[in-house]
Amino acid sequence: LEGIDIFQTPISAVHTRAIIDPDYAVKLTGKQGRNTFGLLLASDNAPGSFSEEEQSDPDVFSRIEKFVDKNAYVGVLRLKRDIGKESSLGLLATSYNFIEKHNQLGGVDGRFRLDPKTVFSFQALGTTSRRFFFDQGIGDAIYRTGNGAAYAFNLSRAGRNWVTEVDGVGRTRDYRADVGFTPRIDTNQQSFFIRYGSDPKPKATFISWRVHNFTHVNYDWRGRMQVAESENFANLSFSRESFIGFGYERAYERLFEEEFGLVRTGARSGAFFGPDPERSSHKHHFFVNGGITPSKKYSFFARTTYRQGHFDFDFGAGRKFPRVSPAALLDPEAPLDPGPGNLLELGASIVYQPTSALRTSLDYTRNRLVRHDTGRVAFDDNIYSLRSTYQFTRFLFTRARIDYTTLSSRMRGQFLLGWAPNPGTSFYAGYNDDLTRNGFSPFSGHLEPGFRRNGRTFFIKMAYLFQYGL
Repeated sequence: LEGIDIFQTPISAVHTRAIIDPDYAVKLTGKQGRNTFGLLLASDNAPGSFSEEEQSDPDVFSRIEKFVDKNAYVGVLRLKRDIGKESSLGLLATSYNFIEKHNQLGGVDGRFRLDPKTVFSFQALGTTSRRFFFDQGIGDAIYRTGNGAAYAFNLSRAGRNWVTEVDGVGRTRDYRADVGFTPRIDTNQQSFFIRYGSDPKPKATFISWRVHNFTHVNYDWRGRMQVAESENFANLSFSRESFIGFGYERAYERLFEEEFGLVRTGARSGAFFGPDPERSSHKHHFFVNGGITPSKKYSFFARTTYRQGHFDFDFGAGRKFPRVSPAALLDPEAPLDPGPGNLLELGASIVYQPTSALRTSLDYTRNRLVRHDTGRVAFDDNIYSLRSTYQFTRFLFTRARIDYTTLSSRMRGQFLLGWAPNPGTSFYAGYNDDLTRNGFSPFSGHLEPGFRRNGRTFFIKMAYLFQYGL
């Protein structure tokens, strides 16, 4: 992740986790005068890595034989030139090549400070891919060439009391970024944000207040509405770094079955159950959050969100929560039957810092969705995270983190000892552990009581900065 900011652009066209298990890789980043550059090359073994069980099964091996032990080749090139004090223009190119999966991406981006309060940024990308694309009309994947495009823009103005922002992002149906992260294709989002904040009074009990509105619409490239939301929120700040916020959002969401699979014809049903090829829901969202820091040692934060009309896509949530739509209750193999429900989101955090060297935090998150039509729980997940850091000296520290999620009954621990005497020179030793407690076996599907280890890793990373003068 060192120098990762060089590769970051408004559209997430570079996501380093796309490289999973490199046999070898090289990264070169730096800045010379006004020019910033980044180069990343890797040979990734993960796409061609298959288990012994998969390779020993004749039926499976016949389908994967040409991929076994083959590597994907990844390349990223980033160039950026500063213009003036706070403006820049950049180029980005990525390449991903594996058997029957080839993707090339290129584009330009820029950021311009128009005046002391106003900033404009943009990005435009084009992609060409040679791979399998799922065809909703025939219900199968076709190996073909697909060309796509993506865009993003943002215009923001921040003053003493007022903040306004207009932005947009869109991706065509055949847009692919195999080295990046793409949340959704065939979509456009346009949004507007406005906020007003009072002048702060630091010595008063009631320090300041602010209100905002965030409105956005999503629509596909045929002009069909996908999402429309308008959020209004107010926040009050008090002494002792305490605050409380509350808000309401009115929303509308629309789903089309071709985004989930087959599109229906006169002779064939589609991806959705029943006669309707789409679903829609009018939604109401309610928000409350707050926090306080009563002393330098403690701080507390909590939030709750209640979403009426939030969609259950009807995929199910593992063996603990099978599909609960009306269609699935009659036939577990029935086509998807998405429907609205009520989603409860809870979050809380406690931070304890008795000294400047030690900091410990405990976080809790819950998400629970109950469908309207059947009254069944679609999923209920509780996530606990315990983190602790101790700074022995300015250069030597240790860090520990433990996460547990009830949905998969999975616990993960990460422990790290680090020494960084100066920028560019460092030594890290770490241990990661992955356990399942009272969970389902990924092989047999049966419930296994107690703890089962899924994997553990020991690692060492060293870096040394060589300095030289001309």
